[in-house]
Parts: sequence; structure tokens; C-alpha cells
Amino acid sequence: MDKETLARLSVQCIQKARFLPIQELILGETGYAFNGKIRLFFEIKRPETKPKGSVLLISRNANTLLFWSQQFIQTFVSEGYNVIRFDHRGIGLSDRMEGWTKKTAYGLEDMARDAMAVLDSLKIKSAHIVGASMGGMIAQRFAYLFPNVTLSLCSIMSSGYYYDPSLVSLSPKMKRNFRSLFLAFYRAKNNFEKQVQAHIMERNLWIGCGDYELDIPMIINEVSYEIKFRKGYYKMSFPQHVKAIKKSGSFLEKLKEISSKALVIHGDSDPLIDINHAKKYVSCLKKGKSYYLSGLGHDIPKEYTPRITNQILILFAASENQ
Repeated sequence: MDKETLARLSVQCIQKARFLPIQELILGETGYAFNGKIRLFFEIKRPETKPKGSVLLISRNANTLLFWSQQFIQTFVSEGYNVIRFDHRGIGLSDRMEGWTKKTAYGLEDMARDAMAVLDSLKIKSAHIVGASMGGMIAQRFAYLFPNVTLSLCSIMSSGYYYDPSLVSLSPKMKRNFRSLFLAFYRAKNNFEKQVQAHIMERNLWIGCGDYELDIPMIINEVSYEIKFRKGYYKMSFPQHVKAIKKSGSFLEKLKEISSKALVIHGDSDPLIDINHAKKYVSCLKKGKSYYLSGLGHDIPKEYTPRITNQILILFAASENQ
């Protein structure tokens, strides 16, 4: 969608949303886990019957647990799984990293230990680990660091080495889009409507060429909920998470040591992480399989969710029956 059309629709939807209640997005039990002194907010949604297992969802860069839609979560709950999601350090209701500098920056391994702390706090001994984008990178490290806890690994729209010089990097167009986006967030400051518009602009960057469109009312509800009922977004989370990715470097060799069954999911229209990243790192996994989606970008829209969750459930079943 072009910027002018998007801006016009955004204004119209934001005006309509003023007269609508904000839909509740945290429907499970909530609590805090601790990795050392770092406090991490989590939610667990349990099935009505005795759970057959647990699923840990790990969000992407600078995204809170709200990245995972209720549609995505409920699929696994309906199949009998506990579903856990949490806010990364530095964003949402988890602790801000006060005094952070590039010299003292944390890495993805530290964030994998955050995820383990969440499971420990819930006394969950094993789980299926699912991560998207940066969350997929964290999930890979989780499976390496905690093999006895990892029932299966699912890495969505991710990479084994984002800064791999042999693979496609950001295009000049996407770099310009990022600069425009950063400027939009800077100009928004404490203006609620401009903040919402900036988030809509951001989501529009990730869309692929498939048969789906941006769900603007859903985004408005999510952003409104985040800002009004939680801590909102923290501008330093993005550079901190980017630094964590850079600091952690390539994980391609260590992927070869992961013994759990794994599934790599990627869209062939991903504008941020080219599908060749997936094709490269899935070959490093001993028990890795791939599932590529035509037209999917760097997102998990409702139109693609059933296909994605169905493949993940197949992974779970194969892992549990081995």
C-alpha cells in the first residue's frame, strides 16, 4: 500500500477507534520471572483439560509479547498446550536495562537465558520453543544451551547469521524506509495519534506480495492497548536488540550441534530477512525441515496463521512421538 493511501486510511481508522472500546489482549495468567536481577513479565494461557505439553513463544526485535496474536496462541491452547509468551528485557512490562552501553551490551545468549528463567519460574521442565525473527535467533540459542529442555525448535522468518556477508542484506530502498520510519517515531514523541500512525507505517514495511493486506484496526487496538494499559514502547529497545544480534555473530556452526527436531518457516517475499538465510541455516540442522510460504513477508498475518500453526503442530507431534 502506498504511503498516501496508508496515511489516509490510518487517519480514518484512528478517528473511528476513538469511539470503540479497546479489546483486551492479555487473557491468561500473568507474573514475573527473574534472570538474576532482571525482571521479566510473562503470560501463560492454559487449556481447559490437563495439558499435553508447553509452548514458549519468543517475540521479534523491539516487540513485546503482543506480537503473538490470540489466533496464533489459541490454536495451540485448543490442542491442549500451555502457551507462554513474555516481554523481552528492555521493553513492555519487563525491566528496562538502565546504564546500557555498547560496551556492556547483552547478547542473544543472555536473552535465551531470560526465556529459560520464565520456564523455571513456572516449574516447566520441557517445552516446544517457537521464535520469530530475532526471537528465532534466540530460540536457536535456547535449543543449543538447553537441549534437555527443548522438545522441538521452530524458527520463523529468522537467520543463523543476519550479517552474513555472503547473503542478501538490506536493500537501499529498505534503508531509506527505515530512515523515514525513525523520523516518524521521533516526530510522534508523546502525540498518541502520531505514535499509532508510525506503528502502522512500520507494519506496512513488512508486508509481502501475497494476497493479504494490513489489518489497520487490529494494529490500532494493539498499539492503543500497549500504550494505555502497559508501559508502551521503549525507544532504546531497538538499538539494544540490534546490538545483541551483532554481538552474538554467526550461529551456523553451533546449529549443527542441535539434536532436537526443528522446523524453519520463511516467506519468499520477506523484505527484511531474505529467504536464502532460511535455506542456508536449515541445512545446518541435523533434524531440520523447512516450510516456505509464497507471498509471505516479515510478518504472521491472520491469512497465513492456520498454515503456519498446522506445520508447527506437525513438528510437535513428530517430536513427541520420537
